[in-house]
Amino acid sequence: MKKQIFTIGYEIPGNSDNYLNFYSDLSLMDADILLISPESLYPSENYGNWIDFSSGGGCYNVPTSSEYEKKIIHLQKEITDFLQSGKSVFIVLSKKQSHMLSSGVSHPRKGESLHKTYTKSNYDFLPISIGTLISASGKHICFSGNPTFRNFYNSFKDNLEYKLYVENPKEVDVVFTGKTKTKILGAIYKIGTGYLITLPMITFNEEEFTKTKKGVDGEKEEVWNKKGLIWGSNFIQCLIEIDNKLTNNSEKTTAPEWVSKKEFISMKEEKLLKSISKNKKKVLKIKEENEKLKIELEEEITLKDLLFEQGKPLENAVIKALKILGYQAENYDDGNLEMDQVITSPEEHRYIGESEGKDSKDINVTKYRQLIDALNADFARDEVEEKAFGILFGNPERFIEPKNRKVDFTAKCKTDAKREKIALIKTSDLFLVAKYLHENNNKKFKKECREAIHSQLGELVKFPEIPKKE
Repeated sequence: MKKQIFTIGYEIPGNSDNYLNFYSDLSLMDADILLISPESLYPSENYGNWIDFSSGGGCYNVPTSSEYEKKIIHLQKEITDFLQSGKSVFIVLSKKQSHMLSSGVSHPRKGESLHKTYTKSNYDFLPISIGTLISASGKHICFSGNPTFRNFYNSFKDNLEYKLYVENPKEVDVVFTGKTKTKILGAIYKIGTGYLITLPMITFNEEEFTKTKKGVDGEKEEVWNKKGLIWGSNFIQCLIEIDNKLTNNSEKTTAPEWVSKKEFISMKEEKLLKSISKNKKKVLKIKEENEKLKIELEEEITLKDLLFEQGKPLENAVIKALKILGYQAENYDDGNLEMDQVITSPEEHRYIGESEGKDSKDINVTKYRQLIDALNADFARDEVEEKAFGILFGNPERFIEPKNRKVDFTAKCKTDAKREKIALIKTSDLFLVAKYLHENNNKKFKKECREAIHSQLGELVKFPEIPKKE
């Protein structure tokens, strides 16, 4: 099973579900690897938490200070337990920040407050001293050649920069330094049976790795794009590789860089290295092909959303199914009027559709009324000369397998639909005919399905029986 990487203060593209908030009730029990960026470890900055001193400066108030210290202590304990269980913790060396806190306040005179202050830094969560921390920034990073980190360095060297370096560490295996070798930018610390690994900052352009799309509620949201997901997947794989090499070879000395010189390499080793390199290229090609296949698969299984989805995913699945049936169909939103589906048949019938999914109930008049309003608003537009027909697509009891569902549309919904000639369609029924037509080029059945919808306006639509395979 793939190892789980939890992160605090550093969101890896594609791993957002395992991104933890410092102020949440952290539990690292389910994680195999932990990655922390200390820049996110600061006191709560809600309004009123900071107190300005009349003499200059200030501090966080007592409740905020107390909460911050408790969170730091809690995180330190979690990390200690994590390391003692033989796991790996990666620390991204972000800038050191000190925070002025208050442990108490006294009032020697009326109107005067004296705060008992002390400082905590965003690195005080560490269970050991990793050395003297000095904030400084730059991009010149020297790699020691440690084989455990070679793949990581080759993959992400263009993303590395430093915001802090460490001096005078004890019992450490140095991996990255600045020009001056005493300024350590990355290292391995053995703690019990676990490993604490420090790394330089790993940066990426968030705009380059994200795209905007509409969420379930119709609001625009940013999501990781394909490029970002591939980058994140490679990053995770490198961290897992480092962890595997460290935890599986804890008794073996890391080979120095010079043993990779040609004079120390046997003919068989060279042959094996070439084979590995060749296979890596094959694997990379397969990964790229799989990414393309995943995108194709995602598009292919959209129809299944008719069975269990609601909101925008259900709307889009209905549109796909209608297109398979031969309709033209699309969302409509001009800023004033928004409709789930505007539908036109080859027979030149025009429909307005609305879609609704319910977790455990039948489809009621709420969405039905919305459809009636949409029909009237659409007809009021200057370019519309004839009022459209209405279709309400319903997905009741969406978490239950369709054959076991007991309800569809409420009696009130059916009564009013009959009066207003609104077609009622269960999306699970639409799925069955759309799936058949997606797999079979049957123009006759396609037309029969469209005729079934139009001839049953005002009713719960029953599609014709799916042709049996000969």
